[in-house]
Amino acid sequence: MSRPSRPGGAKPASRKKSTFREYWESFFVALVIALVIRALVIYPFRIPTGSMESSLLIGDFLLANKFVYGIRSPDWIGIPYTQIGFHIPFFRTPGFRRPESGDVVIFKYPRDPSLNYIKRCIATSGDTVMIRDKETFVNGGAFPNAPHTQFIDSRIYPPEARERGIFPPGAGNRDNYGPVRVPAPGDTFHFTESNRDRWFEWLTIALYEGRRLRLEHRGQTLTLDQKNINRWEQFCQTYPLEAFRMDGEPLRDRVYTVKNRHYFLMGDNRDNSLDSRYWGFLPERLVVGEGLIVYWSWDGGVPLYRLFEKVRWKRFLMLIH
Repeated sequence: MSRPSRPGGAKPASRKKSTFREYWESFFVALVIALVIRALVIYPFRIPTGSMESSLLIGDFLLANKFVYGIRSPDWIGIPYTQIGFHIPFFRTPGFRRPESGDVVIFKYPRDPSLNYIKRCIATSGDTVMIRDKETFVNGGAFPNAPHTQFIDSRIYPPEARERGIFPPGAGNRDNYGPVRVPAPGDTFHFTESNRDRWFEWLTIALYEGRRLRLEHRGQTLTLDQKNINRWEQFCQTYPLEAFRMDGEPLRDRVYTVKNRHYFLMGDNRDNSLDSRYWGFLPERLVVGEGLIVYWSWDGGVPLYRLFEKVRWKRFLMLIH
């Protein structure tokens, strides 16, 4: 038996969405789109230190292009601005190009990947970097300073001065550095007693590339990671080669082959920058994106009641170069 049809064949009226639900759905869709764009294309970043002055200032808010070098998927899921979360495997899509000399690069700080840093790329894999009396040379030629590069200290450390914390050990100081070659994919490191002075440099490169390192000596085991990297030089001069392990294998039994392209980065504020001169080479796996544009700038030294002066109006929509 068929059901009686409605007069005129009209369909039952659909239930109209409430205004609140429409607003909520629109907000949710916009939020999802914004999160996808942030994760895959554009990355917002705030300048926290003065290492890039006067090119970029403390309080500059900028956007980074994550697309140009290839999209790097998130490698950590958790509550923002906390340590609550966990790491996950990541991948990178093919990009239009790789970081080049002169690019302003945002990256995960190798000694604490939870932090993002920003520096200028000076050299890439296979290049040789040297600094003489504060002037930088790449492959024997003078590196052109960015328009706002600055030197805030008139002192010049002499070539014979060995600055503590310089990477690799013995490379000189901030003003007279190197020459140092940036590692390239395919480079091999064979650890022996005769090249003990290179162990710290090579182990640091391996750590930054994601290798697992540890010491096993007289029944004691110690993981070598970013938390104790300041003690590695001592370890490399103290412990026998047999004590070191990489990915669970004895270091003596393997030849390490460099996997990543690497980059040498420096801040434009050359005398006050924690950069590759101090922590080493940046592997491509930690590159986040290229600095694109300053969209807001806020002078923290100006009181809030002087709001008009606190905002750096001239820096709005300033391209980063």
